Amino acid sequence: MKSYDYIMSYRPCRGLLAILLAALGMVSCHDHTDIYDSSIRVGSILLTDNTIISPMGYDASEHQAAGVIFYVNKDTALVVGLRELGSHQFSDTLSSVSGVVNDAVSKCGTENTAAIVASGINSPAVESVLHYLSPVSGWVLPSAGELRALSANRCAVETAMRIIEGDAFSNSQYVSSSQDGSSSESEQMYYLSVSLANGFVTSTVKTSPGAVRPVMRIR
Repeated sequence: MKSYDYIMSYRPCRGLLAILLAALGMVSCHDHTDIYDSSIRVGSILLTDNTIISPMGYDASEHQAAGVIFYVNKDTALVVGLRELGSHQFSDTLSSVSGVVNDAVSKCGTENTAAIVASGINSPAVESVLHYLSPVSGWVLPSAGELRALSANRCAVETAMRIIEGDAFSNSQYVSSSQDGSSSESEQMYYLSVSLANGFVTSTVKTSPGAVRPVMRIR
């Protein structure tokens, strides 16, 4: 098993402070309007009607959550689903999959998942995501880069997950849809697994199972 020094920096739980201040009545009128904020930002909640709401505006009696936004930039926004999908293999055979982006940076779970499906290989991890029961469609197996982005913003995401009663994240390595592209041999043998605790990336034999959590690109 090979390891890579991809350690993501810790980011303070600023969302926790905002929630505490709100509870103490120490927020301004401007801050109160943020409760109903529908802008796309890390920690916001995607509802099953495809609208966005802040964690402080979420009401379980009125809303049904689909997931939590964990990454946003100018042209990309990514959501992580509510549920853990168990422990699954990247594939049940050792073979390369063409069309997969094989690095630990790219946010390409959608493209990688499509390539794995098109390859015809049996991927228990991908199958678990494709059969994920959700009112919202479009879930995929995240790339290593997407899992690292989730790790970097885990604090804000976990705060929102507790509010919407989503599953806690596993301490195990997560299966990504990225292969180890350091050589043709490693591409055939290994995929990149990621720890959400610290963003650490490990080259893992494809037949070794890991935790699975679905993600979705919403733009």
